[in-house]
Amino acid sequence: MFTRIHHVSIAVRSLEQALPFYRDVLGLPENQRATVADQGVHAVLLATPDGEMELLEPVDPSRGIARFLQRKGEGLHHLCLETPDVDAAVTHARRIGIPLIDESSHLGLAGMIAFLHPKASHGILVEFAQPLASPAHPASVAGGIQALGLCSVYAVVKDLASAAAVHARNFHATVGPIQENVLLGANEVVMSIGRSRITLLSPADGRSPVGCFLTDRGEGLFGVCLRVLDLEAALAYLERIDISTEVHGKDTAASLARLDPSRTHGVNLFLCSTPPGRCQTQDD
Repeated sequence: MFTRIHHVSIAVRSLEQALPFYRDVLGLPENQRATVADQGVHAVLLATPDGEMELLEPVDPSRGIARFLQRKGEGLHHLCLETPDVDAAVTHARRIGIPLIDESSHLGLAGMIAFLHPKASHGILVEFAQPLASPAHPASVAGGIQALGLCSVYAVVKDLASAAAVHARNFHATVGPIQENVLLGANEVVMSIGRSRITLLSPADGRSPVGCFLTDRGEGLFGVCLRVLDLEAALAYLERIDISTEVHGKDTAASLARLDPSRTHGVNLFLCSTPPGRCQTQDD
């Protein structure tokens, strides 16, 4: 029913302030840009080979993105799952009792879309999208770190087993075993939805970034990991342009770099250097 993560959405105060990082530093080309009146936003989709990053700037102070920014500041807003039949996905969700925001699909930037209520998936706002055209392949942006794609989307939950069961039921996710994630001070479950990955994290150490996030913000989207061809080269480039990073598991095959969130518009953004589908965030 779901083929991949279509995009990860980020609420920002200004597209023009956010684009120099997401487009030029990460090297992600613009795919689409539009004003979505019924959501009260200016939106830009930035392409990777296996999923997109969406930037949302509010234009209506009474709508959801503006209220989100007022409550939580800039950062991850929602996760979009691609489906070949959005109406069938909504019908299935209604039949198994998933709480919906949209009772039927409507036109959005990603195609025909519908939103679920965040309580359907442990604090994650989930969008279903049925694209109306084949994916575009815009020309790469020259320079930057040349991010290759989405390795995994991270979400923080209180109970891994319960949250994994909900995702398996609601989104037909294939669920892996509970493992220790030494680098992030958490336990994790890696799930596959189509050809994309979501990693559920539960803090093993309350003082870790995962533990602090759960205490401060509750369950929900925590971060995004992007694949790069050469992590050392990416880190050297970021150092040259004065973006600080924190490297976990340095000099190991599973090394993971976390960028300064003040430069990523509130997003916990991680970089790894591994083949598609093989990103690891734990010491092996």
